[in-house]
Amino acid sequence: MATARARSTRKLKPWLVEQIESGNFPGLKWDDEQKNYFRIPWKHAGKQDFRHDEDAAIFKAWAMYKKKYQAGEKVDAAAWKTRLRCALNKSPEFQEVPNRSQLDISEPYKVYRIVPPQEQGIAASQKQSRKRKSNSDSRSSSSDETDPVEKKPQIASLGFEDSEVTSSVLPEDSGIGSDLSNTDTPFVTQHIPDSTIPTLVTLSQETYKDLRITVIYSGIQVAQKVVQSGECKLSAKRPTEGFISSMEHVLLPVPGEQFKEDIQISTKRLLSFLQSGVMLASNADGIFAQRQKCCSGRIFWTGPNSNYQGVNNKLERDVFIKLFDTQKFLRELETYRTEGGTPPDYRVTLCFGEEISESSHTTDKLIMAEIEQVFASEMVRQAKEDLCTVQFPDLNMLNASSPYLITLLPVNILDSIAEYS
Repeated sequence: MATARARSTRKLKPWLVEQIESGNFPGLKWDDEQKNYFRIPWKHAGKQDFRHDEDAAIFKAWAMYKKKYQAGEKVDAAAWKTRLRCALNKSPEFQEVPNRSQLDISEPYKVYRIVPPQEQGIAASQKQSRKRKSNSDSRSSSSDETDPVEKKPQIASLGFEDSEVTSSVLPEDSGIGSDLSNTDTPFVTQHIPDSTIPTLVTLSQETYKDLRITVIYSGIQVAQKVVQSGECKLSAKRPTEGFISSMEHVLLPVPGEQFKEDIQISTKRLLSFLQSGVMLASNADGIFAQRQKCCSGRIFWTGPNSNYQGVNNKLERDVFIKLFDTQKFLRELETYRTEGGTPPDYRVTLCFGEEISESSHTTDKLIMAEIEQVFASEMVRQAKEDLCTVQFPDLNMLNASSPYLITLLPVNILDSIAEYS
């Protein structure tokens, strides 16, 4: 069976080159004069302006060529695209070039490189290093690929009462409905192995994994969850039913009736841009985040690991960033225990769609999430109690009432008084 698959993927290159040269497929063309790179249209099937006869044409042709589709059968553009994508990813003759792809434009496309025979072993090794991503693609199409994407509203404001909304609450990207099937980067933290991280206190490695996430809408808590696996995805899209993943999911819920109607509308609109959301991880080194590449809603954050206090910190797409430094926290906690002063901060705040800084008022933010390592909050609480006990060891004695009704004088003074009486 393995031989049959290899034979099948070898057919892909001559077939695809022939289709590029034919000029019969809109958007499918060479990306350089040497014909080493080519563009392939990559518009999401759920986008409002998706055209089956154009945007899915090359994927449909491959399905027909492989005898996986015949005229008159059910149209399934997402399945067609998944089939060709998997074939490209498995073939040693092709290599995706993300830095030349354009997925956030009105007519998105991916760029692939035709790998020369002498380099195909290197390309295969690079693909093997991304095995987690390839396995995910081969098991199933992504949830965003198989489910129709909700029509994203084109909004000029988010409906704030008696106020004009600034650009900070608007989505920054034009490609809101761009393809999500192969752009979310797997959240990999192998380069921070827990077992090799030196810690200042003796704690179980599992201790650092507990992450408390509190979701707040317009100053009101709407959800809270403790993630115990050390990794989770925080987004507004529910996992597809039947889709199995080892990563926990924390949902940004739909606002309830406790909010005014205009706030509900504004929050729901913002949630529509947070379907992909952000990945979070926690271990002995800290708290980490990675905004998904296809998350079209901007995300800002504040916390003790900010580069500049009082300045807006933005989560860029597909960038792995450290939000909280656990070892720095432990050092500051030890200083607080011995010297007193201000206890170390351990909370990280994410603000979705709106800018936020240390000096911002948070009650007027539509969607926020407070994130903290559970052990950190417990250690700060304990340190405060211990410090209070050390500073006031005889507090009960200081407040005790005297058992005597009169003030007693020294004996020698009483003797002196007696001599003069």
